[in-house]
Amino acid sequence: MKKTRLVSIILASILLLIATLPAYADGGYADVKEKRWSYSAVMYVTEKGYMKGVTDDRFDPAGSMTRGMFVTVLYRREGSPEVEYRPDFTDVKSGKYYSKAVIWAKDNGVVTGVSDTKFDPDGKITREQLATMIFRYCTVKNLYVDERGDVTFFSDGGKIHSYAGDAMSWAVEKKLISGVTKDTLDPRGLATREQVATILKRFDETDIMSLADYYRPYVEQMADHAEVMLKDAARALEENPDYTAFLSFRYGMLALALIECDRVDAVKEYVDLWLNYAHRDQVRPCDPGLVGYAVLDLYERTGDEKYADLCREFLASFDTWPCDRYGEIKYDDSPDHQDIYVDGTGMVTPFLARYAAVFGDEEVRKTAALQVTNYLRMGVDPARHLAYHGYSSGVFAGEIGWGRGTGWLMLAVGPVMCYCNDENANAQSEKFIEWTFKYLKPENKFGWTLSERDAPSDTSATGMILWGVMKAKQAGHATCVSDETLRAVAKAGLTDVYDGVIKGASGESGGWGSYSENYDENNGWGQGGLLSFYALYLKYLEEN
Repeated sequence: MKKTRLVSIILASILLLIATLPAYADGGYADVKEKRWSYSAVMYVTEKGYMKGVTDDRFDPAGSMTRGMFVTVLYRREGSPEVEYRPDFTDVKSGKYYSKAVIWAKDNGVVTGVSDTKFDPDGKITREQLATMIFRYCTVKNLYVDERGDVTFFSDGGKIHSYAGDAMSWAVEKKLISGVTKDTLDPRGLATREQVATILKRFDETDIMSLADYYRPYVEQMADHAEVMLKDAARALEENPDYTAFLSFRYGMLALALIECDRVDAVKEYVDLWLNYAHRDQVRPCDPGLVGYAVLDLYERTGDEKYADLCREFLASFDTWPCDRYGEIKYDDSPDHQDIYVDGTGMVTPFLARYAAVFGDEEVRKTAALQVTNYLRMGVDPARHLAYHGYSSGVFAGEIGWGRGTGWLMLAVGPVMCYCNDENANAQSEKFIEWTFKYLKPENKFGWTLSERDAPSDTSATGMILWGVMKAKQAGHATCVSDETLRAVAKAGLTDVYDGVIKGASGESGGWGSYSENYDENNGWGQGGLLSFYALYLKYLEEN
């Protein structure tokens, strides 16, 4: 009898325990049944650890989602990276469940706060705020978010706040957010917890292309055409052994860009022709500087001493070329003047900076850094921070703010910051980069005349400036140029690309060293300049 009573007590206890277990232990919440439209989404976000129930057995599917909750959801999705709490917002105190998530989101540009000092963590999140946070999160992850849906289809599409316009149209296009009825989007309506769960599940299941995958085909197509242009130069040399343009800097810009694209064979073919060219002694020493940069890369990749010997030959020509009294290498060897051209500084310095790094030559490193510090001191207007075409005996000369002139100078600035580790040059260069980007045009390109907002944009100037900035970023510099800015200029540059062919603007460089030029047609410095930027930007995206 006692045994039977004991068994009865045990069974009763087990039944009571089962009855009091949280409903989710059996695979669901008490308030989210299998027939509910959001059931699979709620189960998904719970299993992923993105969201939790409001209690052990309740999810509160129709309840509101706060801003602090949703930032925490994204933070969990990212793996909850370790961050140190800072009192950036007065209403986000230490020790709250959302404290670290808010700091992480602010640091990564996912949120900005409802004001400079407040985040409003307990505020209920709207559908457009939610879309905006996801949209910004995607940019942090370097995903392609340029697709746009038609929100005018919805009767309340005009109620979307301007800050959320791109995000909402993108979310509609990717089918992350749908209308609450056939013709209403309810952008300012509150997002329920089950709606958030559904959007998160859709987000994980949606194929969103990375920026690297988006740009890679464009870079390959541009590089293909650059190879054709370099081969055309080789064919012209075969037809005319006196074809001195074969050695000009316009092809050096192509060689530099192709080596950045890892098109090693194309550059080797070109350089090997150069090695066998009978008229190499007719070239002005500044001209082969950009080719020399590519040759240094070839030497690093192959270890072939013939490329090292060619680099030493280039260096010897720079050593014997006249300088002004400050040590700046002249572009013109005339004894009658001390003119320094920004073109020459831009051609010579990349080679010198990289030569110093490859061969560990301290004197060459100092010479490279000197080219930059001298020009920034004597060839740049101190008030507007615009480069002149040149200077003579410490006096500004020629056109001020010529876009490609700034491009030439940035070709020098970037490699020096990347390879020379010169404190003085780095400090001056950071300021120059920051000021240059103040002249970025509304369409996110640089102008033929940098300071004229309505002047034509210049593809070659834009590409050369951006390549220099990317070289600086390789060494952790140019922090003033944000990833957001890089995304904007990369997108804008594609408007000058036609099936891999890069074209630019028309313009005229006036004043000292003046010349007229219409270069709507394809050319080496346009193709090479912009391609060199995209090659490094693609690698930057792949690494980040």
